[in-house]
Amino acid sequence: MGAVLAVGLAALVACEPVPPTSVTLAGHGWGHGRGMSQFGAYGYAVDHGWSGAQILDRYYGGTVTSTTADSHQRVLLTAQSGRDLVVTNTLGQLRISADSYATPHPSYLIRRVGPSHFQVFSGSSCTGPWHQWSSVTPGTAVRVRAVASGNDPRAMVQLCRPGGTTYYRGDLLAVQGAGTIQTVNDVDIEDLVRSVIAREESASWADAGGGRGINALRAQAVAARSYAVAGDTRFVPWATTCDSTLCQAYGGYGNRATGSTQIVKVEDGRTDAATSSTHLQVRKFPVTGAVARTEFSSSSGGFTAGGTFPVARDDGDATSINPNHDWTVTLSHTVLEAAFDARQGHDVGAFEGLKVLKRNGYGDQGGRVLSLTVSFADGDVTLTGNDFRKLVGLKSDWFAPVVPPAPSTTP
Repeated sequence: MGAVLAVGLAALVACEPVPPTSVTLAGHGWGHGRGMSQFGAYGYAVDHGWSGAQILDRYYGGTVTSTTADSHQRVLLTAQSGRDLVVTNTLGQLRISADSYATPHPSYLIRRVGPSHFQVFSGSSCTGPWHQWSSVTPGTAVRVRAVASGNDPRAMVQLCRPGGTTYYRGDLLAVQGAGTIQTVNDVDIEDLVRSVIAREESASWADAGGGRGINALRAQAVAARSYAVAGDTRFVPWATTCDSTLCQAYGGYGNRATGSTQIVKVEDGRTDAATSSTHLQVRKFPVTGAVARTEFSSSSGGFTAGGTFPVARDDGDATSINPNHDWTVTLSHTVLEAAFDARQGHDVGAFEGLKVLKRNGYGDQGGRVLSLTVSFADGDVTLTGNDFRKLVGLKSDWFAPVVPPAPSTTP
């Protein structure tokens, strides 16, 4: 009897499920997938011969190409949050807006000293020496502008930052925002767009396909302009947009490293051409006349995600230069457990599996994941595919677990 019981217990132990050590996911695309796919735009332009207008029509259904008035945008320079604003100018020709008739200085340092006051210092370089102005400057912003304007970078406002300087068209402002000092670049919309295209796509795309690739840049120009003009309420009233991927990437005119005389331009003649050939063009909703907030991401994977604009089939995204149309990643149990421990605020225990509950129905695998359950020893956690993407760092919310082959039963 003892021997039989021992055998039975051994069989039960053998049948205990073994917690998985990882999960492999196969997916498509990179980014949120809403609006235009940048690689898709390239594919449609180069592989399919589409114009910029055709590309925009595909991704932004329900809108039409129109024009907008010239305007300025106030771009939040996100890396500067909480830092003193230090500005220099190679020609020594900078002025504070409240002091338009005074002798210009080569450099200024602006420091926030209270909720509605700044202290201004003048100097001869990014490192001073600094001379404090006799009184504080009241208000919610202090503007630094270059006396001269144009395309000569020596005449532009130059932001002093760790490791070098960044050259900007327009003016730089120290503003009161989010309880601290913020730096904003007040710049013409067309100058904003020419830099955004060069950061969001490669200027070299213009040369692809015997020059057909310029149409991808033209589509990006209209999308970037529309996105900015449509407005962003997250930074009101001190900025209208930002310079990071939280909004759209923007790098000003160019950069110079400390100790170097060479300016590495962000702007490029080919992206300048895409900007000028679409001058003030935007996408609007024809009924209301409102400018559309034309989101875009790197790669749709073959279908856009929908939202403001209808889901669109995206054959352009399969272009040969796109490394993210298809992807595979393996997540270890330790990565998943750590991510969900942090999310849930307690130890969730050992990872036990992942199950997709609902998809949007577009494309293979059933499309993007709308909801899924991740199981742990402590219980199940249900969340959206997009939240899971952000939590564990997936390229997109279009993925499916790769089912391993069944073990062989051959002796």
